[in-house]
Amino acid sequence: MAYNDTFDNYISILEQVPYLGENFQAPIKIIKDEAAIQVWQVEQRTKLTRSAKDPKWADIGIICNDPYVVILRDLVEFPGGFRGGYIRLYNRAYLEGGAAGVVTLPVKDNQVLLMHNFRHATRGWHWEIPRGFGEPGVAAETQASVEVQEEIGVEVDELVNLGLYFNNTGLEGNPIWLFLARVNQDPVVNEEIGVDKLRWVAVEELESMIANAEITDGFTIAAYTRAKLRRLI
Repeated sequence: MAYNDTFDNYISILEQVPYLGENFQAPIKIIKDEAAIQVWQVEQRTKLTRSAKDPKWADIGIICNDPYVVILRDLVEFPGGFRGGYIRLYNRAYLEGGAAGVVTLPVKDNQVLLMHNFRHATRGWHWEIPRGFGEPGVAAETQASVEVQEEIGVEVDELVNLGLYFNNTGLEGNPIWLFLARVNQDPVVNEEIGVDKLRWVAVEELESMIANAEITDGFTIAAYTRAKLRRLI
């Protein structure tokens, strides 16, 4: 499926991926009528221009077409009757039949492996567990095993599905799959992806790192929480 920023292709996405444009029993309605969108855009662009703001903020449709993510700005009507632009982000793989992304908690001898990873978005270092974007048409379980192999260089002996997780329900429309991976091999540091060290920690130490904000990555906290509450660690 090809994406670009024309209105026709925006409507095509909503039609070809039905849940993206679903309004049934939704209190926030997506406006898909082109004439209604044009009227709103003219009014909004005028307001933005008068306020010395970018009139492109009123653009409705595909506002980012990236190899990894697609960002939509919809015109929506809220329960109170007012309308406004609302953006949402999807991993491309999710729109093309794969998992949006996977997060995997590596466990060996009841210890959890953490990676010290530099993240471009925050421009900082984070203690976290392996994760990655999905691939179009690739199942989440397959992708999870691949990520563990690529990021820490070990094979997964047992993969436990911890269920779906929505990272940011106000922005990201796709779920991420959480897994626990039991491993027996010693991991290796993959400096090529921005990791400078690895660290095995006991559950008690992991909990202390979360409590003291040494671990700030939400995916890591979510995977640990699921595994702990299910008594898997």
